[in-house]
Amino acid sequence: MLFGDLASLFHFLVIAHGGATAALLAGAAAVYLLLPRPHGFPPWWGYGSALLSMLLLVAILVRPGSGAAEPILFYSFSVLAIFGGGLLITQRNPARAALAFTLVVLSSCGLFLLLAAPFLTAATIIIYAGAIIVTFLFVLMLAQQEGPSNADQRSREPLLATIAGFALLGVLLFFLHQNYGTDELEELIQRARAAADMTSADEIEAAIAKSSVPDGNLFKDLRRVIALGGRSTDLHDLGDAVVNLELNEWQPARMDKDVGKMRAAIARLQAIGEEAASVYGQAQSNPHRRLSELSGPASTQPRDAIRRENGVPRLPAENTAYLGRSLFTDYLLSVEVGGTLLLVATFGAIVIANRRPGRTS
Repeated sequence: MLFGDLASLFHFLVIAHGGATAALLAGAAAVYLLLPRPHGFPPWWGYGSALLSMLLLVAILVRPGSGAAEPILFYSFSVLAIFGGGLLITQRNPARAALAFTLVVLSSCGLFLLLAAPFLTAATIIIYAGAIIVTFLFVLMLAQQEGPSNADQRSREPLLATIAGFALLGVLLFFLHQNYGTDELEELIQRARAAADMTSADEIEAAIAKSSVPDGNLFKDLRRVIALGGRSTDLHDLGDAVVNLELNEWQPARMDKDVGKMRAAIARLQAIGEEAASVYGQAQSNPHRRLSELSGPASTQPRDAIRRENGVPRLPAENTAYLGRSLFTDYLLSVEVGGTLLLVATFGAIVIANRRPGRTS
């Protein structure tokens, strides 16, 4: 089992996504070369590696036809977040590192906005880019020690830290691809699109019959891949729609050699695949965990059972008040843990600020 997992990881990193792995290694080299140390490497080495990593990412991610506003904004915010994260961990000056963290937060807020989460965007800007960053700067000023110190001029175990960080990043990418990747689904959609353009009944039937599993076809392959996307109610309904489409439309049209109906069934199959790709791999909440009505409808609740107005879920009049009540009922433990961590951090800042040479407390 272990060797099979390692083989899958090797195939993913080297064979299937060699370009992404090269970008990952170039980014790791850039971080290692730019980390603070007493006798560092020439900075242009690190800048060159970082530029190479960014160019490789752009070549991999940017595809022809992705000139719409949303992909451009997504890539722009993502690049800014990566750039800010690199600055954050390679700066010698802690205040500049805090400002780099501000850039990361603002870029993340842009991604939240693209996900149609304006409240989360505004709250993150106010809390993190405002209050938290200011708190960091105050702590840095309070923690200034008397006498010389080279703590900010060197990194602790830069090689091991870089290897550990980027190895973890590679494993995370592998996990996300295995659970949320739509490559196989997109391949099936392309097969359906090509079959729908054919003009001969025999050619269409031969294209649909191709499969990598015994007794399979395009319909069965699509249903199998949809089932791998999770236990979402939407995906379950789409899987049933594929079965109904095959039995009620495709099979009769195939028996009658009706090219028009065959192409219509395949076009419908393509539409189902594209709809599945939009919700594929979405995380679902635990259906056995009962939340109050303040936290909104459960993710497993059918869409037609959600109250709607003009196609949009109806929100309560006091939506912000509902959010606060939800935080202090369903998510009270998480809020209390977060408050405890902030309290501990405050005590730590006070202890560090009161340190002086010759004092033991």
